[in-house]
Amino acid sequence: MEWAVRSIRAGKHVLLEKPSVSTAAEAEILFSMPELSLPNAPVLLEGFHNRFHPAIHLFKSFITPADVVHVHTEAMVPWLMVNKDSIGLNYSLGGGCMMMLGTYNFTILRMIFNAAPEECLACDTHVHADGIHDKCDYDFTATFRFPNGGIGEGTNTFQGPLIWKPSTARVTHKETVVLDKLLPATEEKMLTREVTLHGFMNAVIWHRIDVKDSFVIRSKVDGKPIRKWVESKSHKAYTYKEAGGEFADLPGEDWWMSFRYELEEFVNKVKGRKTQEEERKYSVF
Repeated sequence: MEWAVRSIRAGKHVLLEKPSVSTAAEAEILFSMPELSLPNAPVLLEGFHNRFHPAIHLFKSFITPADVVHVHTEAMVPWLMVNKDSIGLNYSLGGGCMMMLGTYNFTILRMIFNAAPEECLACDTHVHADGIHDKCDYDFTATFRFPNGGIGEGTNTFQGPLIWKPSTARVTHKETVVLDKLLPATEEKMLTREVTLHGFMNAVIWHRIDVKDSFVIRSKVDGKPIRKWVESKSHKAYTYKEAGGEFADLPGEDWWMSFRYELEEFVNKVKGRKTQEEERKYSVF
């Protein structure tokens, strides 16, 4: 954090590795610097590269944040990749599963709800109780409540199996009424949507977006279901052109990694150009 503060005070733009700080106090110092509120202020961006990938934006396009009631996110790395002597378990360097990997869970949760959580309802961790690594978790499960009342869960581990399981974010919406003029006045059509993104941490390697819409025709008289069915479809977007629709004309190539998309947006911000996030009414800056 020290060099980020020095750079900002010198008027330099900063693209900072995530997590940008190790404590809440450091975050308050860094992101509340008066220099960041001045005209033509330096740009400060925490480098969560995955949130700039086209797959993340296509995934979000299927979600209505106000209607989300539950989100479950999970990820892992195989146990061979992080041993006790690695920086991933070095407390003085901001180590621990929650800091190193869990930040991906927390970021995708904030993007899905389009808000920060209001309360942490529970957080369970495990550590190597060997007197050396006692302060660094090797796995965790955390549960949050968001402003709309929805619940978000995140679980991650350094102790995953050797066969890598892709990260997953599963979003459940509340049941909503769907206008259908073909129905008689005594019936209504209801929809419950579930959207799952497989591979939210490294979408550039592999990902899949599953949209599952569960419909029910229900009697308004007694509330009993008359007919039920499910419509499912899978999507992918390694480029904005592949995402199609509102994204089709945005820049990108098949070979661009999420880091390249991130750098594109960082430069847009530095140059004073409107970013794609600002176009869509939410910002990562």
